[in-house]
Amino acid sequence: MQPTPDAPPPSAPAEPAAASGLVDLFTNDRQRGGMLLLGACTVFLLLALFCAWQSTRAPKDAEPPKEDGLKLEEPEKPKDPHRGAYILAAVVSGAACLHLAAVGAWLIVSLPPVELEKRRTQARAAILAAGSGLGTLFMVAGLLFFYRWSGSLTEWLDRGQTKEAKFVLIPFLAIVTGAALAFFSLLPARAEERNNPQLRRWVYGINLELVTLLAFLVLLLVNLIVGARLPNRLDTTEKGFYSLSPNTIELLQKLPEPITAHVILQGGRVSEDVRRLAANCADASGGKFVAKVVNPTADPAEYQKLVGKYPVLEANEFGVLLTVGADGKRHSFLREDEFAQRDQRNREAGTAFVGEARLLKELLFLAENEQKAVVYFTQSSGELPLVAPAGDAARQGSVARLGEFLGRNNLEVRPLRFDPKDPKVPGDAAVVVVVEPRQPLPPDQVMALRRYMADPRPGGQKGKLIVLAGATFGEAPKREVLPTGIEPLLAEYGVRLDQRFVLCEPGRARDLPPQVAIAGFTQSAVNARNPIALALGKSASYPGSLWREVSAAPQGAAGGARPTTLLITEPGRVSWLEDRLPTNADYNRTLEELQRSQQARITKAYGDDARPVGVAVADGDAGRLVAIGNSDMVTDAAATAGDPSGFDLVGAAVDWLRDRPALSFDVQSKKYQEFKFPATADENRGLWLPLVVGVIAVLGLGSAVWVVRRRTA
Repeated sequence: MQPTPDAPPPSAPAEPAAASGLVDLFTNDRQRGGMLLLGACTVFLLLALFCAWQSTRAPKDAEPPKEDGLKLEEPEKPKDPHRGAYILAAVVSGAACLHLAAVGAWLIVSLPPVELEKRRTQARAAILAAGSGLGTLFMVAGLLFFYRWSGSLTEWLDRGQTKEAKFVLIPFLAIVTGAALAFFSLLPARAEERNNPQLRRWVYGINLELVTLLAFLVLLLVNLIVGARLPNRLDTTEKGFYSLSPNTIELLQKLPEPITAHVILQGGRVSEDVRRLAANCADASGGKFVAKVVNPTADPAEYQKLVGKYPVLEANEFGVLLTVGADGKRHSFLREDEFAQRDQRNREAGTAFVGEARLLKELLFLAENEQKAVVYFTQSSGELPLVAPAGDAARQGSVARLGEFLGRNNLEVRPLRFDPKDPKVPGDAAVVVVVEPRQPLPPDQVMALRRYMADPRPGGQKGKLIVLAGATFGEAPKREVLPTGIEPLLAEYGVRLDQRFVLCEPGRARDLPPQVAIAGFTQSAVNARNPIALALGKSASYPGSLWREVSAAPQGAAGGARPTTLLITEPGRVSWLEDRLPTNADYNRTLEELQRSQQARITKAYGDDARPVGVAVADGDAGRLVAIGNSDMVTDAAATAGDPSGFDLVGAAVDWLRDRPALSFDVQSKKYQEFKFPATADENRGLWLPLVVGVIAVLGLGSAVWVVRRRTA
């Protein structure tokens, strides 16, 4: 019986032809192989010297300092933004030079073994050391450059700046080149992988390096592909607290020039919400809006640089600084306290975040190149004064605070006093406002307004008019409602301003006085998508006294004027129309007459139906005129009483007439909700239930361990 022959030793993988040729070169002519590595070492040395030299040079676009005849200090040398990249390239090139020099010197200086197989083993080790070391340096350099230039990836993929692609492709090519060098240096060593433990460790280590790199690249590509199809941020709040309105997104994407938001905040709930708002705007803008967070404490140098360039920060430390364009000369500053406000009409409602509406308002202003539109208030016929007069009583009857409100909305408010000899509206008037004239406007002033409304303006558009006219009365004893003189002009645009005002029955609808009524937007205005009604909401209410009825009369409108009833009094409250201011005795006598006489009810339009008190007139898609039968809601007295709701109404009307989206259009305030713990605690659920569950868990685990140990015993 013959013995079983021993199994043959496992055969080593065959070397590729190219790898075999390189191994033969390093085996049979070590001097030549060493000189080849030293030659490559010289190339990397020259590259290192070139990069080091480039890092010390000034940028090419730096201008020499101008001589001004007075030299107080040495001018600061301009900094090259690529200096760090040149230094990194010089360090990597120097390391590659030293590594190849060490391997090449070892091949030249060391004595080769006598046995051929040992010389081939050393040749494979030299190739593995040179290739894997150089490849590792390339991969590390590629990763470092990719991290340093990571912003270019966003600029290229998200904002379409193709010139930034080279700062992404160069690191990628470096990583691929390094991986290729490491992989091909492995091929000769694979022939002795099973027989040489030292080479086997090297091969396994480099394989691990390549697999890790491959996994990193796969994850990176998957993130880029998926990230391009998913939003950068997901709003997981129930009511979309951090979501932007469609109008804000549209405006951000259509900005004529890029805007940078320097977010300078001190911390807290509002600060964090402002930071998130700026980040969401940057994500939605497609590169037109850039958000930069500046912490005065952590980054004082950057903050002081901004203070030196924008003095507005000296008096306002915290807020958002908006700069336009590359030079940043046009700018605007929003204080932190402007992003949150408390509802003055309902103090129990708490604080609301109004950051999006406030930011949208400022962006609209900056998009206009800081050219403030001029709004004129007529002041020639006893209108409510635009400048508050002396005396508390007189001050309450002015519209000074309304002017300040419009000024904060980036409008320039000016008084319009007609020239008695040649009355005309200035050519730069974007909107003309007539508020409660105490005397009828003379015919020549009405003609000036008519020409302003009909004739094309310098920009090609026609005039825009707002009329706020409640009931004003003549002298005793008649005390009849005085005409404004504008009634014929309003009739030309399909608006009928009645000479009578609204009186209501007492003891109804929130116990309001008889002369006070509350108006709101009509459903027809909301259905017609009127921007004023949409901006302020169907639930908005405007209390005022002595409302005049203002109705739409389409049959009398000339040209393309299209009137729409905008405001009505609340339905369900019994009211009627009067043409003179009654005394208390007259009021009671009128009530008795209305209750017993059907003819009196018909004459005075007695009933509980809603009454039209505001009309908006459009010409095509453009707003032309807004007429409201009250002015109480825009006086300083209304603002002092904590109900300046009329300010928002006038502001939205001005925006609509200027063909601009209303400032709060589709932008809702986000109310802060505070969670309150219940006053009484549930002792069973809070104390005994966790204790019982813990005891059961311990006993269960202990029993399981005991059963397992009993079975294995």
